[in-house]
Amino acid sequence: GGFMNQTVTDAAASPAAKPPLTPGKGLIALLAIIVLVALYLWLAHSVGVAEVWPGMLFVLYWAALEHVQMDRLVPSAVGALCGLALAFSLEPLPRLLGDMGWAVFLALVLIAVYCHVMKWLTTVVNLAFMLYLTVGTIPVVQQHADHKNAFGGLLFGIVFMVVLVVGGKWVAAKFAKRAA
Repeated sequence: GGFMNQTVTDAAASPAAKPPLTPGKGLIALLAIIVLVALYLWLAHSVGVAEVWPGMLFVLYWAALEHVQMDRLVPSAVGALCGLALAFSLEPLPRLLGDMGWAVFLALVLIAVYCHVMKWLTTVVNLAFMLYLTVGTIPVVQQHADHKNAFGGLLFGIVFMVVLVVGGKWVAAKFAKRAA
């Protein structure tokens, strides 16, 4: 038990990488999030995205877990798309192959989990893959999501984030030139 206690104590005693936000800055961050979510939903609705949840999940994943690092974009996007594809194979495989379809699906999941554990094929099998595999196999998602349009929603979320990040960097660079 001493190791865990020491680890927790060290983590609490060491200075945080970023200090916590002040309440005022927290409210500004909240307002920015509200504006971005509203923009996302408005744009998704405007272009006819029927399933917004896969894209919103990607926005959350890439922003919160990958910190919008461009070098993590391809593995995040490929993992999300492939994880969702495997999840959505849960319905057609047994329908087309009977009991063998269940065995094929389970074998593919076990192979993916093993690759994840071994850190093999990390551009495809990664945390994004596992997240979409997990969410995509939730029974209510299996039964009620429009599977074809879910991929469109995911692609929309990926494009939204790329445009937001690349556009944001471009705007920041323009402002930096003016300030210099």
